[in-house]
Amino acid sequence: MKKGIQYLLVICFTLMLIGCQSEKPQVTQNEEEKVETKEPEVKKTEITLSFVGDITLGNYAGQGYDGSFDQEYEKQGKDCTYFLKNVKSVFEADDLTIANLEGPLTTSQDYAQKTFAFQGKPEYVNILTEGDIEAVTLANNHSKDHFEQGMQDTKDILDEKEIAHFGYDESSVIDVKGIQVGLLGYAFPSEVTTDMKKAITELKEKCDLVIVYFHWGIERDKAPMESQRSLAKQTIDAGADLIIGSHPHVLQGIETYKGKKIVYSLGNFCFGGNKNPSDKDTMIYQHTFSFENDELVKEESKVIPCMISSTSSRNNYQPTIVEGDDASRVLKKVNDIK
Repeated sequence: MKKGIQYLLVICFTLMLIGCQSEKPQVTQNEEEKVETKEPEVKKTEITLSFVGDITLGNYAGQGYDGSFDQEYEKQGKDCTYFLKNVKSVFEADDLTIANLEGPLTTSQDYAQKTFAFQGKPEYVNILTEGDIEAVTLANNHSKDHFEQGMQDTKDILDEKEIAHFGYDESSVIDVKGIQVGLLGYAFPSEVTTDMKKAITELKEKCDLVIVYFHWGIERDKAPMESQRSLAKQTIDAGADLIIGSHPHVLQGIETYKGKKIVYSLGNFCFGGNKNPSDKDTMIYQHTFSFENDELVKEESKVIPCMISSTSSRNNYQPTIVEGDDASRVLKKVNDIK
């Protein structure tokens, strides 16, 4: 009799265990709400671009050799790292560095009869690569000093060194951390033409950002003309995200229009066109674009004050970051938009 009772107890206990194991855990209402309200992951991307002004590598026809760019190159043992070594750390830390290459890199001896016809040795391209400059505009009044041959030679050596180039009818698209950056360059346009609008629109369709680098204004003028201001605003209205300017060889102010920056003149940078200019002030302009899920949500900018030379007594073609009173003077120039 006891064995029968024990047998029944074992069966009952076994059935209870099976029943417990087969029960599914119940999800509470709060847990269900947590699952339903989980925020999707936001993809954040931040890119910083650096811009500098006129880079003229070499001498101009008829220029005296003493104190010239070519002499400095020879004096430094043809060391291409010399020229941009004081600013290279900035360019290495950013995501893209863009400059105005003002003057051809060519061996052509056929040049335009003008006051300043620039020419740089093709090997000077290594100054750009050693300095971590990755893109240049060729839209300026000196890129064709050696006519079409000089321009083509320049493009060929830039292509060989994988330095992007743009300007006139040529655009460039650069992938920066998955963000497509479109670059356009124009020299002395009087208005935003139909072709310019078309170029901006076409880049806008395939790029996240469109940046226009203008060569404009009047040399040594410390304020932009009203025509430049109008042109810049029209270009932003056409879809540009940032306007950069050069040609005056001196710094000019920065303006904001519809939340977009207009940098009217970056001045000279590594400039072989003058052995000892009276105004050696320059800057590195940096612009940071922040994206969330590939949508632009924030922009920030800053100016890094520089001089085109590491010494004030002459131009040694070595742009250098400055501090103290020199920095204050540079910042005053770019903050005073006249």
